[in-house]
Amino acid sequence: MRLSQARELFRIESDLLAHACLLLGDVKQDGAAYKHGMAALAFATEAGSSQAMARTALAKTLRWSGRLAESADMARSGYEVSPQSAIRVQLASQEANAAALLGDAGRARQALRRAETDAETLAPESRRSAWAFPRARQAVFALSVANHTHDPAGALRAAATADASWKAGEPVIRANWAQIRVGAALAHLDLGDLDAATAEVAPVLELPPELRVATVTAYTDNLSRRLAAPRLRRVRQAEELLAAALQFAADALPDDPTEENP
Repeated sequence: MRLSQARELFRIESDLLAHACLLLGDVKQDGAAYKHGMAALAFATEAGSSQAMARTALAKTLRWSGRLAESADMARSGYEVSPQSAIRVQLASQEANAAALLGDAGRARQALRRAETDAETLAPESRRSAWAFPRARQAVFALSVANHTHDPAGALRAAATADASWKAGEPVIRANWAQIRVGAALAHLDLGDLDAATAEVAPVLELPPELRVATVTAYTDNLSRRLAAPRLRRVRQAEELLAAALQFAADALPDDPTEENP
């Protein structure tokens, strides 16, 4: 086998492992996802190819594992070596999201500005791909950053951007749609509008169990925590919505009892 052929096989293997990392994370197998992501990174290094796919998959896994500082750093290192593409925008957005969750609002806003600037140079996304990063997915991250930096108005603007992109014909990814709806509900709660929050989240709670992946239930879990706040106790509408959100999570894809996170 020629060296060029071996490198091409390593590149293909890296891409496949990175994709597996994404999928395993969606079904709450974070430990296995992390191992696949690290293997993807190793194969990309050996191939001398772009590490962007491996690093964006790992940044996602680390974020959902609660390893926020590592997620932000993984995304930033991927951004630095990524070509001017949709993945570069996603990596900047992932850094922004993890930084916001860490409470580093300055880093979050700076990374989000880089994502927005880079996105302006790209043609609109129309393909269905795990690596596509259309406007609606960008809005998911912008909404999350806004919610975690105490900017409910900014979160609602991000939700409106996603809705406008779908209305214009951009393919609807159900998980992203659910994240937008629940994120908008959280913003409405911050603004004290329980009716609007309920209206946003109600259609999400009707999703069948097979669509209740980890990236969706994490949002509804956050909603449940917020609805359990002392100020909403003994508010019947809040109690009913909390019960529905908890049932939504209970009926979702089960955690793997044999799974061990790193």
